[in-house]
Amino acid sequence: MIPFVFILIGLALIVIQTSVLMVNPVWVASPDLYYILVAYLAYRFDLLRSLIILFPLSWIMDVFSGVTIGTYPAICFGSFVLLKIIDVKIPVRESLYQVPLMGVSYLVVHKVVYTFFSFVNPDSIGPWSWPEIFVKILLLVLFAFPLFRFFEYMHQRLQKKFVPFKMLRVRSGNRFRPENGER
Repeated sequence: MIPFVFILIGLALIVIQTSVLMVNPVWVASPDLYYILVAYLAYRFDLLRSLIILFPLSWIMDVFSGVTIGTYPAICFGSFVLLKIIDVKIPVRESLYQVPLMGVSYLVVHKVVYTFFSFVNPDSIGPWSWPEIFVKILLLVLFAFPLFRFFEYMHQRLQKKFVPFKMLRVRSGNRFRPENGER
């Protein structure tokens, strides 16, 4: 149930990111909302559920993004693995490093992808721009706080049972009489 709901949330983020927030393909102020979901999954979910959520969403995002096929899944899985490994190794309280680490990992992963494409297909990419990448990281960090809260709220709601077992249990006897000597 939880992976299905987060797949739907991811689909909504993909639609918002690729249609509403992206005025044109080279617009600098388009936040990468899907990357925030990848970071949240790396921090909160186990490996199997995260991969169940990330696999279909990364391929859908790859189709919507319009870059070389397979690039976006590589970015998503690379950043997921990087964040998962660092999350396990850091002994600091999680709230202190999650969002800044997400911004640093965004920078590292995009620099690795840029370097890879500069060797493989240099005509397909534009020049690297530090101000543009810092604007994207700033937007990512600003959108991360409300989205992390929303993801955490949804995760907590989905972990609770919809109908408590006590309500389904049928009691026999007089329901007004205290059970087991209770008064």
